[in-house]
Amino acid sequence: MYMVKIKLIPILMAFLSGFAIMPVSAQKKITPVDNDPTKPQQPVLHYYDKHGNPLDEPVLFLADLDTVKSAKPGPVYPLLESLSIGVNFFDGIMMLAGQKHASFDVWAMLSLHNWFQPIVEFGIGVADNKPEDANYRYKGKPSFYGKIGINYNFLYKSNPDYQVHFGLRGAYTNFRYDITDITINSSYWDQSNNFSILNQKAHALYGEVLGGIKVKIWKHVSMGWDVRFRFKFKNTKGSNSNPWFIPGYGTSSPLSASFSLIYTVPLSKNKKAIDLPEDVKNSPEGRKPSKEGEDELPERKDMIPQTDN
Repeated sequence: MYMVKIKLIPILMAFLSGFAIMPVSAQKKITPVDNDPTKPQQPVLHYYDKHGNPLDEPVLFLADLDTVKSAKPGPVYPLLESLSIGVNFFDGIMMLAGQKHASFDVWAMLSLHNWFQPIVEFGIGVADNKPEDANYRYKGKPSFYGKIGINYNFLYKSNPDYQVHFGLRGAYTNFRYDITDITINSSYWDQSNNFSILNQKAHALYGEVLGGIKVKIWKHVSMGWDVRFRFKFKNTKGSNSNPWFIPGYGTSSPLSASFSLIYTVPLSKNKKAIDLPEDVKNSPEGRKPSKEGEDELPERKDMIPQTDN
């Protein structure tokens, strides 16, 4: 047993000495990869798309290839994005269909970051109705109304030409109306009396909750549709009657709609130019793709650690 151990010792020493004199060049070297999470990421210029086709212009790309990060909420458009002017003619269409009242208004809306949109509306309401089963005629004189509120655009990170919004409005109107052709029949005396109630005055304070969309149809011209639910805060009566129609509100139904033709004036460019760092501008990779007579595009390189044999 002792003799076997003595014979194994020289064999083991010879194996270790042979490994120690192995050429250094035969050993592989691994290039270290800098994975310092505190180090700022450097932008990379891409000259090819994902299919390998050359791009017309290089695209500056900054991302963590091995880390998935959720998009941060916030605006992507300038503060003063656009100013829109609209004309609501929904009630004009309804009058052609037989409606006996209408509210015509114009409005102006300022888009902030394509996100929050303060808005003001001004209009005139009129009415002329003689119910078939009633003994009077209601005439609402042209009366002014105004609304103020805000829209919230759910697609604030998308193209401003297409929007889906939710809005709130507060409105006030001071209006006048007449009730004419009031007829009272007396079967006992077999007579009819006619009279009118004139120059009735009232005012109303009401609110609106709405939802709608905006769609571009040509250049800066768009169409907008809103569905509105209205509710009264306070309304007064005439001296001798109750108003049938409230300008900007309507009659007894709380539901209404609006249909607007819109013209939008951009207040700033939608896309911001990207300023490249000086080291990127001056580097060979920072130059644009070549045209005739210029340098050729840089070769594509896989973004993986390289090993030296």
